[in-house]
Amino acid sequence: MRSTEESFQEQQYQHVLQHMPLISVEKIADGDPQPLAAGASTPLEDIRALGMGHVIAGSGIGVDLASFRADVLNVWRPDDSEVEMFYWDTQVGMRSAYLSDTGDDRAKLDELLRETDVFFSNRHPAHLEQVGLTAEKVATGHRGLIHAQVLLHGAEGPWATRPGFDEIGACVSGIFALGGTLEGPRMPPLLPIVDNIVGWFGTVGIMEALRRRAAEGGSYRVRVSLTRVCLWLISLGIFDKEFATTTAGSTAEHSVIPPELFTAKTPLGTYQGMTDQIEFSSLPQGFTTTVLQPMGADQPEWLPRVAHPA
Repeated sequence: MRSTEESFQEQQYQHVLQHMPLISVEKIADGDPQPLAAGASTPLEDIRALGMGHVIAGSGIGVDLASFRADVLNVWRPDDSEVEMFYWDTQVGMRSAYLSDTGDDRAKLDELLRETDVFFSNRHPAHLEQVGLTAEKVATGHRGLIHAQVLLHGAEGPWATRPGFDEIGACVSGIFALGGTLEGPRMPPLLPIVDNIVGWFGTVGIMEALRRRAAEGGSYRVRVSLTRVCLWLISLGIFDKEFATTTAGSTAEHSVIPPELFTAKTPLGTYQGMTDQIEFSSLPQGFTTTVLQPMGADQPEWLPRVAHPA
């Protein structure tokens, strides 16, 4: 537990976090340009995204990509588990398949990787290293891959190997101390703290990398950090605690607005979830093919690409 001022004294902040962009997009290999689909009706039509996203931030990237009509396949190991309430919320729009790290399953995973445009994950970096799924490894020989990764404290520095969720980033950046005190810390009233924001930032980085791949070719690494985004939130300014306590919920203007919802029939039953709270007038809204699948219910294969008239 640290105050924000104490966080600023840590080596991880002084040498890594304060220099880290909110969204890192780095070209890691050259290649021929890969234009986006001509005549596509949505931004990511014909884009394939292979994921190992779980809980919230990593899975949120997959949900966002699917909302723009990418074909998103999220892969689980046979012995993986997930908190059900998180699964229901953060696996929307994605197909789901089981694959192990060895044998025929690994050969199938490598086949999927060769045909994908995007690989996204919020698995621990040591796991990706162990199973050969680092950006450099996956991009080798690829026509142009976008490798997106959610990290806790960043890829370098003394905290680089520490695992954790957005609450850990909030704890070490001072958000819990701001909500209460160092002796009596308090979580913010609305959770998660930055998971969803990190997912959105990861999606923004992927879309920028796809734009660059279309123009100049190559493979790209996208990175976003939970703790870095916590520090960014703090930098936007902090309300006086007494003012915030007395004002929140005092009038309609200062109340939480209920989100817009949608309902769909799924293999898991009738599903009710939140719509995108920002709509684009020229784009279709919602999920048309996949809403919510049971874990591992789909075959590990890509859907056929959409045929566009020449």
